[in-house]
Amino acid sequence: MGSVGAGRWDLVFPSGAPDRVGDMFATAVIADAVRRYDADLAQWVETCRDWSRQYRSVFRGMTALAASAPEASVGIAGEGLRATRDLLRFVTGYTVEPLRGVEIASVAAADGLDTGTARGAGKTARRLEVPFRGAVLAEEALQRKLTDWRQRGIVEPGFAAAVERVIDHPEWLALPGFRVVIAGAGELTPLRPLLRWGADVLAVARPGPARWRELVAEAETGAGVLRYPLIDGEPGADITTQFPALVHWIREHLGSEIFPVFGGYVTRRGPGGVRLAAALDLLTADLLAARPDTALAGTGSPTDCYAVPESVFAQAHSCLRDRGARGLGQDVLRVLTRSALYQPNYQSMVADTAGASWSVADALMSFQGPNHALAQRILRWRALSARAAGHPVSYTVAPPTWTRGVLAHSSSAAAFRGAHRFGVEIFESETARTLLAAKLVADLNDPSPADPNPEALFAAGAAHGGLWRLPFEPRSLLPVAIVTGHLRGLLRSNERDH
Repeated sequence: MGSVGAGRWDLVFPSGAPDRVGDMFATAVIADAVRRYDADLAQWVETCRDWSRQYRSVFRGMTALAASAPEASVGIAGEGLRATRDLLRFVTGYTVEPLRGVEIASVAAADGLDTGTARGAGKTARRLEVPFRGAVLAEEALQRKLTDWRQRGIVEPGFAAAVERVIDHPEWLALPGFRVVIAGAGELTPLRPLLRWGADVLAVARPGPARWRELVAEAETGAGVLRYPLIDGEPGADITTQFPALVHWIREHLGSEIFPVFGGYVTRRGPGGVRLAAALDLLTADLLAARPDTALAGTGSPTDCYAVPESVFAQAHSCLRDRGARGLGQDVLRVLTRSALYQPNYQSMVADTAGASWSVADALMSFQGPNHALAQRILRWRALSARAAGHPVSYTVAPPTWTRGVLAHSSSAAAFRGAHRFGVEIFESETARTLLAAKLVADLNDPSPADPNPEALFAAGAAHGGLWRLPFEPRSLLPVAIVTGHLRGLLRSNERDH
């Protein structure tokens, strides 16, 4: 194991053709992850000639394989993380070494970061309040909305039950006795709600004056404590370039008298997202090893594929049977488009070792690409490995949300506007992050018992917005949703003009 300095460092892919190195890395990682459990799938991945088109089938097959047995789920996760670390390289100065060569303990604490602190002047929250369409839901109104979402299949029963526990125990909101490390300051992280409620938070996010002015201002008006790294007096640090210093900074701020929680919520587009997920995983693994009492937290993308239990796909099949007269038109379109439109959902099932039936909810979208899928899977692999090692884990599939990224992408925005046609609910970002933060609070204070199938970690408490219980595969509805959404946008524009 080599040592590494606390200055700037960079994660890089192994050398190869610049236009294909990301694909080569991904296929190598996935093949190594599944080889022990499905040699044929591993060989198919290694010989894949069009990864950008075929990766969705691979991830779907890997998800079904993981659902088939606990040892496969946890084993694939461990092998995938090991392959990621073995294949990536880090560069510091003039040295290029394998990522597995990083010796965390060799980083000098003297090279660490300074700390900024913002303390809130407000009072800790006395009840859970969720912003919703210009109003605030709390107590009975919030319970009714949770019941509505659960009955319509917008959230899973486990998610609704978790938030209901927080309604009954508002004293949990400030997370007394916990210190939460949150990597990422995006729109769906729990950072802002937790600071508002009174939690003790360490925040790691990239430098940016506007971002940090906003975060510090929110902390000062809330009831919590915000601590953040400083570099030359400026707030913020990048995990992929200041990793060694961040390791010590986080360790120094986790006293033995509190329970640490590490939440990884950072994302990035393209190959950089894979490198960021790998750096985050290395940081996570170090903290879990240094503090065995650490809990792990994260959110999963709604546009990914997950193993789901029979209760989910049974409702989807029921919806397919109960379409009535409109079903004929949908079936005709499916035949005319060779299943490109209105492809029935959940056509194959797998039984796990306990005899329970599972299928795969596949919402991977081609416009996000294979790097998105691999980065998400790396984070999920760490969650599975941490749960198997005995760490508390809160990992919640987030709902489709009106984020800035969605609004900036015309096709995504149109698809979201048309999603209501199929019973999918799109959440405002403030609503989604408050609910996700409440779910985290429930998981830390009163965790649900673990299911025998590890993949239930992602399925039991998901808030997928209705994507999982659709009678059709979401990808086969995307063109219709986009067209519908564009028409809806034009109508709204015409109404405003008149």
